[in-house]
Amino acid sequence: LYRENGNAVVSVTDTGCGIPDEIRGRIFEPFFTTKPQGEGSGLGLDITKKIVDKHQGWIEVDSMAGKGTTFKVYLPYSRVD
Repeated sequence: LYRENGNAVVSVTDTGCGIPDEIRGRIFEPFFTTKPQGEGSGLGLDITKKIVDKHQGWIEVDSMAGKGTTFKVYLPYSRVD
């Protein structure tokens, strides 16, 4: 967690196989999943994006095949004293 240009940023990185370019544009679509039928609903990233959007934030995805993926969630930072 860190601050950048007035936003709180949460960065999460995995060491998985990465997200192929041909499906990267679809990962936030409702019901899109790469899991076998019955093993995933395909709603996790869709719901996450809707929550972040509601708070005027955004999500960035950086992925390399064979290297893993980094998701960064940006949310406007405000401090109430």
